[in-house]
Amino acid sequence: MTRRKFTLTTFFQSLYLTFGFFLSNDLISYASACAFGFLLSFAPLALMIVVVLVRIMHASPSLLTSFLDQVPLLKSIQNAESSLDKLFDVNRVSFFEFAIVIAIILMARRFFASIIGSLRKIFGQEQDTRPVINQFFILAGEALIVLLLASITFLVITARTITDIPGVHSFLFSHSKFWAFIIDLTLQNLPYIILFIMTVLAYRAGSRTRPSLLITTIMAASSTFILSIVLNVMQEFINFNAYNVIYGVLGNAIVLLLSVFLFFMIFLFFAQWLFVYQFFDTLLLCELYILPDHTETGIFATIKRALFIRPDHLMIKNGNLAFFKQGEHIYSINEEGHDAYYLVRGTVKLQTKNHISFIERGKFFGEEACMLNGIRTDEAIACTDADVIRIPEETFFSLLERNPKVSRKALSLISNYFSKFYGLSRDL
Repeated sequence: MTRRKFTLTTFFQSLYLTFGFFLSNDLISYASACAFGFLLSFAPLALMIVVVLVRIMHASPSLLTSFLDQVPLLKSIQNAESSLDKLFDVNRVSFFEFAIVIAIILMARRFFASIIGSLRKIFGQEQDTRPVINQFFILAGEALIVLLLASITFLVITARTITDIPGVHSFLFSHSKFWAFIIDLTLQNLPYIILFIMTVLAYRAGSRTRPSLLITTIMAASSTFILSIVLNVMQEFINFNAYNVIYGVLGNAIVLLLSVFLFFMIFLFFAQWLFVYQFFDTLLLCELYILPDHTETGIFATIKRALFIRPDHLMIKNGNLAFFKQGEHIYSINEEGHDAYYLVRGTVKLQTKNHISFIERGKFFGEEACMLNGIRTDEAIACTDADVIRIPEETFFSLLERNPKVSRKALSLISNYFSKFYGLSRDL
């Protein structure tokens, strides 16, 4: 079984790739769309939760008041008490109520569509060829999410109400301080626990690649943890009351929008990191193939070369790394071969009847035979002790399909190959 080794170099390589894809996929704009979609869908979603609490779970007025007390933005939008009284006065569900529920779900779809679109952008998921069935499942999923949120809200508020009773709280602490502490800690951090569970579900269901539950859980936990740190820092250094004084009712909306935007920035960043983790081998090979030459002295080229020139992750994989002593042939002329090679350490000489060239560390060689007829037109000899990574033919062709820069460089190499061996013009 292939083992994975994550050194500090590998960590920074994956972080670099994640930032690169995050910017190239324009995920900041997607995070903004998700945040505004949430703001526009917030009132409909909260209203749906209240309806489910009343109609399905038969929540008491005090329970709903506790829920609304924790949603100040909703209280500022409408008269919560009068709305609850009217809701409790209705004895049975009418057709009009049912139509209102459907309309609310449709209004909230902007939010769900933004999340689905951002995950498709990251994981490259193609559009479903059955739009009607796909829309049906999306609507059903959104209704289940609302029902799940209502159930969690019901359980959370009920648990808080019970534990806040003086007799119950003292009873828990007198019999088991440990479990009382765990219950208090859980209830205090329950919003983050809910976010964590929702993030795990979104990463699993939103990616066509179906990552393992372990790595999905790690990424979701990291996303939730970073979010908690960011929000706590915001509370320490930003005076939210000033926004309420200046903007009035909109103060809560501004603070909520900022918090949701930061959440989706972090959510999409770790979703992108999850994608990088799943395809790290291929993405790393792409970066190695287009690695800047040592003659490029720009600061970004120097940093990128220093970061990627040693692929620790590929070196540990079984059968990839080969060691050649000085003077030993890596392959010979007219030998059949379909593999490309990457030089990790040492110097390699490429020799034909009329030409000699030297390959330094950080370079590919031997890919011409991989892309053409599989017959070597030169020989590769280790000038010094050399460490070489072997790249199979199918892996190399996957690089050409995934990265346009790799394809352009490979086509340029093929053009030079024909020019050198067959005397064709480079312009051809």
